[in-house]
Amino acid sequence: MRNGTSLARASRVLLASASILPALVWAGGAEASALCIDTTPIYEIQGTSHVSPYEGQTVETCGVVTAVGFQSYYIQDPHGDDDSTTSDGLFVFDTRTPQPEVGELLRLRDRVDERIAGGADTGNLSTTQFAFPTILGREAARVPAPVVIGRGGRMPPARKVISNAEIDPPINLQDAADAAANVFNPWRDGIDFYESLEGMLVTVENPVAVSGSRQFGTFSAEVFTLANRGRFARPADARTARGGISLQRHPDNRGDQNPERIQIQFDGTLYGSTDFPAIKVGDRFADVTGVVGYSFGNYEVNALGAFDIRPKRLRPQKAQLSWPKRLTVASYNVLNLSAVEDDDAQRDKVATQIVRKLRAPDIVALQEIQDNNGDIGNCGEDLAPCSGELDADETLQGLVDAIVAAGGPAYAFIDVPPLVETTDDNRDNPDTFGGISLGNIRNAFLYNPERVTLEAFEGLTRDVLTARGVSVPTAFDTSRDPLEATFRFRGRPVTVINNHFSSRFGSTPVFGGPQPFVQAAEAAREAQSTAINEVVDAILEDTPRANVVVLGDLNTFEWTNDLKDLLPGSGPDRVLINLIRKIRDDNRYTFIFEGNSQALDHVFVSQNLRRRAQLDIVHVNTDFSRMLDDVTASDHEPLLATVWPRR
Repeated sequence: MRNGTSLARASRVLLASASILPALVWAGGAEASALCIDTTPIYEIQGTSHVSPYEGQTVETCGVVTAVGFQSYYIQDPHGDDDSTTSDGLFVFDTRTPQPEVGELLRLRDRVDERIAGGADTGNLSTTQFAFPTILGREAARVPAPVVIGRGGRMPPARKVISNAEIDPPINLQDAADAAANVFNPWRDGIDFYESLEGMLVTVENPVAVSGSRQFGTFSAEVFTLANRGRFARPADARTARGGISLQRHPDNRGDQNPERIQIQFDGTLYGSTDFPAIKVGDRFADVTGVVGYSFGNYEVNALGAFDIRPKRLRPQKAQLSWPKRLTVASYNVLNLSAVEDDDAQRDKVATQIVRKLRAPDIVALQEIQDNNGDIGNCGEDLAPCSGELDADETLQGLVDAIVAAGGPAYAFIDVPPLVETTDDNRDNPDTFGGISLGNIRNAFLYNPERVTLEAFEGLTRDVLTARGVSVPTAFDTSRDPLEATFRFRGRPVTVINNHFSSRFGSTPVFGGPQPFVQAAEAAREAQSTAINEVVDAILEDTPRANVVVLGDLNTFEWTNDLKDLLPGSGPDRVLINLIRKIRDDNRYTFIFEGNSQALDHVFVSQNLRRRAQLDIVHVNTDFSRMLDDVTASDHEPLLATVWPRR
């Protein structure tokens, strides 16, 4: 089976070709090789659980090499057990060379290991694997046929990652006892469905992209998809008009997480190239063949070669709202923008979007504005702030200049630098505001002095919140202080409160060990919602018909209790209305996370502004690829609201 051409390389190409795959399939009913006599089959090693019943035991097994990756390869039982609850595949980690070749049947001896990449604290599931096994024998073999994921084979569950009854009380699938006690049901639970295919050769049938492709370094990229063009996604109205799939509503975000999403992974070795495709939401593919792995909290199909892509005609939008007699207010998270040269292309793109896509709003509320030198550190002996810089005047002036160059107005700007207390204990990492380390992100405003007049502004620090009688003045201690500003438009005052609530970073994976999955900073966002509600209450108590706008990156969804009840108030105490309710189409998303379209950015208005207020989520970023050569303005969409201030 060896010749001058690498069989491994040739086999990877063959696996990517649907026209050649049938020639590699074992004939039905073929007898087991003598090489495999008295071995433990892979499907028994995998078992019907997230943790192998053989964990820690040394066994001998037999499998055909289906793919060869970087310092690793995948093997699969040559026949399988015709049981869709057990995986026939196994991941093998081995840095030794030469590596086995695709199409070799190997007899291996090793200890069964359940490895959690990054450690248990990540919340990741474990992967059943061998590491540096002893190869006891080898012979030529045919590669098993891929399992089809889709209508022509196995359909992934479309509603539950894991059934509610199985996580009350909570469990941890990293734990062997919890995993063994878990009811393993691949037909009902998405987490079990993909576990039942771990390490196996599969073909995703007629996928459609529900995210843009994103590249991580030169060796890795990913895109999230649905099989069968998404025709079997549930609920029936889950798809967005632009081609994505919406995260489903639930007060605590414990509802349908769309387990039918399938991550296609591009690994430079397994894929056979580092020329990864730039994919956008709605693009359709030919069948994708690969091996099922797990990393960074998700199951993934590692593609084994290129495939045809049919692009969708999808373009960045332009805001539909344009009312010269109304006040236009935008909210935009600009992804750690700073004044450094490396951000020049991003700055120009943001500026162009503000002018051409948002129609140069009167007020632009910005989040994630970095200090002037970005993430450059400068820790001095005198314990000066390790960021070396707290001011963001150059960052904001640079953006204003870029807006003028793009044909927009000469905006004025305001911000309040974060307070960073540097001590011996925190001098190496003084950041308490999130974002890139040492960047000191904060909220800021641009405003057009030809259209509005700035009357006052103030950072809502702990001291300010205390003075205003807020019950939770410490709500923003580990986040970004809100920035409040009062502007006058056509003789009428409008107070705008710009927010960036605590991030969801640090949550455990949806397809992770701890179930239900942990949502980071839930208590913090609830406190922040309460604090802003009380700030607005105080404003309205003093001026009952005040014009108030509360907006920003709130890092949670419109149907959670934070934004449904706490921030706006409820019943007769409701003081704010979320303008997302005024969007009539189903493109109510500002962010795409792991293929789920979701709204993290919001605009609320007081009752005095409710009647004529409108909102437009302008889709210019999240539906498109983020490859290394792409210029990325942001991973969020900007929002544009029009309001009619009243006296």
